[in-house]
Amino acid sequence: MRRKALPLVLFVAACGGTTAIATSSAPSPTLASSGRGNGVVWPDEGALTWAPRPTEPAITANDLRTRLYQIADDSMEGRRIGEPGNYKTTAYIAKEFERMGLKPGGPNGSYFQELPYGPALFALDKSQLVAGSSTLNPSTEWVPTAPAGVIAASAEISNAPAVFAGRWGDTTSALDRSAVSGKVAVFTAPRPAANGRGGGRGGQGGGNFATVRDPRAQAAGAVAVLVVTLDSMSRSTIASAFAPRGMMQSNATNSSPQALPGAAISGAAAAKIFGKPVGDLAVGTTGQPISGHWTFEWSMSKTPARNVIAILPGSDPARATQYVLVGAHNDHVGVNSVAVDHDSLRAYNRVIRPQGANDPAREPTASEQRRIDSMIAYARSIRPPKRDSIMNGADDDGSGTAVLLEIAEKFSTEKPARSIIFVSHQGEEAGLLGSRWFVDHPTIPLDSIVAAHNMDMLGKGRATDVKYGGPTSVQTLGSRRRSRQFGDIIDSVNAISKEPMAIDKSWDVPANPMNRFCRSDQVNYVRVGIPTTYFSLGYSIDYHQPTDEARYVDFDHSARLARFIHDIMTAVANRKDRPALADPDTTLPSCR
Repeated sequence: MRRKALPLVLFVAACGGTTAIATSSAPSPTLASSGRGNGVVWPDEGALTWAPRPTEPAITANDLRTRLYQIADDSMEGRRIGEPGNYKTTAYIAKEFERMGLKPGGPNGSYFQELPYGPALFALDKSQLVAGSSTLNPSTEWVPTAPAGVIAASAEISNAPAVFAGRWGDTTSALDRSAVSGKVAVFTAPRPAANGRGGGRGGQGGGNFATVRDPRAQAAGAVAVLVVTLDSMSRSTIASAFAPRGMMQSNATNSSPQALPGAAISGAAAAKIFGKPVGDLAVGTTGQPISGHWTFEWSMSKTPARNVIAILPGSDPARATQYVLVGAHNDHVGVNSVAVDHDSLRAYNRVIRPQGANDPAREPTASEQRRIDSMIAYARSIRPPKRDSIMNGADDDGSGTAVLLEIAEKFSTEKPARSIIFVSHQGEEAGLLGSRWFVDHPTIPLDSIVAAHNMDMLGKGRATDVKYGGPTSVQTLGSRRRSRQFGDIIDSVNAISKEPMAIDKSWDVPANPMNRFCRSDQVNYVRVGIPTTYFSLGYSIDYHQPTDEARYVDFDHSARLARFIHDIMTAVANRKDRPALADPDTTLPSCR
């Protein structure tokens, strides 16, 4: 079971100074810094709770605490796009922008830019597949396939003969059109990929054949595709076949009218169709006629997914129509279906997975297990076990969101020459959706944006957290990919700063093994030609883990980095000329 999420409402604090998010009417117990500095458990562990207090224009560690402990509270339930916790977070961000006196930057005088995002599903009561006179059982004998490639979202099949067409994805030879046209083509599963995951991105646990391209059935005139892959699909994949899944409306309805309906079937279902196992069939063997219908239905989320956008107008009439953009994403990944012991997971990750979900899980060695056991034993000596399933996303990217608000409050008391636009991006975790929606539907002219600053994971920069970490570290990516001059500005600001940063550019290479540049919102700004830099402190043991909580964030480091980013933005906003675009850069990554 997971921890109970407390009810949450928004209110403007009577004491003034900041909008607070109330999480409970009763005080919560506070764990002081148990384990801090003892070298046995986690020297990065801070307070379990932090009471909201008024913020100030200066960028401070305590202001960041006030913001982040609310944004990453359990009551937000992981801030997944389209869910109530995320909606409450975006309401809080908008209230803060309004309190600071910033102008709404969304459509129609609003702070919000809504995305057409919501649940889509195959309704079980509207889905059927029949082989001859036998109605196949959904989930155990067949599941429909969601839109992907040339696989259609809907199906209407009426008494079409089945024909065995060989192995899906084996495109070395074309199918015989005379044998396939007007029929339902039945294939065996695609061959496993070299990584053993079963053919394509969706191949984990047996494969989603829709991610393996095979145009032969469509070219030969088939009316539908069935692939015998259900038996090797994971239970979770099968269970989700008829469950809602969040997606953009265009993704739910992107199949062309000519796309083929597709479904995964079991070996038993295939035997019903052909009267024998598929392993005994020759290509071209015909079977029972197939009938069926299913539709992938989409609807708007009841709690709209939305970017939050605010503007500080520039003070120089000649430059006020140009913008310096800063952004961070407000969403995370929600709540896990299974709870784990918090301290045990963190001990395991400290030893085995120093970059959290980026590192593969494996069995510890005997010496590693002893280290893990010692940390767990110490934790049990100071507190009881705590089951945890909420992916709080304090670092990813509650920290960036908190810094965004701190930078906004600082700028709200200043008069930069160019305008500043603040964008809290929605749906980064769901596929960089909010930043893509913003650049595809900009609320200001894209060519008026002189530079963009994206911030993601600004909370874990200690030497014990990340490679090359330290109290002044920052990782930057992309600063010279669209404008070499933009990178020069960043270095110049750092050279004269009273708080210089140790800039780590080692991740900023096209062949980065973790595909780092392609994994956050800067991608969408770079693709439309805007000089963009990605600021991060790196991946830690809590990355995409239920242990990513505010008590593990280094707020002093985050505040120092926030002041640095503010100073860079000030330099860009006040310089005479906008950063010059570089010649086309062949080092730009291909992000798909």
